[in-house]
Amino acid sequence: MTKARTPSRRVRGFSLLEALVAMAIASIAFAALYKTVGQSSKTAVEVDSRVQAALVARSVLASATFAEDLLKQPTGEVDGWRWSVQAAPIQIPVEEPGRDPVLALRSAAVQVEIARDGRSVLTWSTWKPYRSAP
Repeated sequence: MTKARTPSRRVRGFSLLEALVAMAIASIAFAALYKTVGQSSKTAVEVDSRVQAALVARSVLASATFAEDLLKQPTGEVDGWRWSVQAAPIQIPVEEPGRDPVLALRSAAVQVEIARDGRSVLTWSTWKPYRSAP
């Protein structure tokens, strides 16, 4: 008695359907990665822009000790960055603990706006004292 041999059907490799599913999953993963990298580079450019705008604002504010000095040149441009300064006089009460306010410091509420390509990038607010009465 001899046993009849049945040919074994061993299939090696992937079927077309398996390859298509794997490619679809890979394409979804690559699309998500592409979107993440794109968003990250856009964010990095925006952060760099804000850092440069902050440096310009600090430079403008550091150029003047008193509010009158800022008002001599209310707008300007440096390296493509446009800046404008607005100042409004205010009185800041000077207080000592346990006493009524005796003096009022003459100051200006200063707002510096930094823009590039017609788009506002940064606005800073601070105070500067007046050298003399406003």
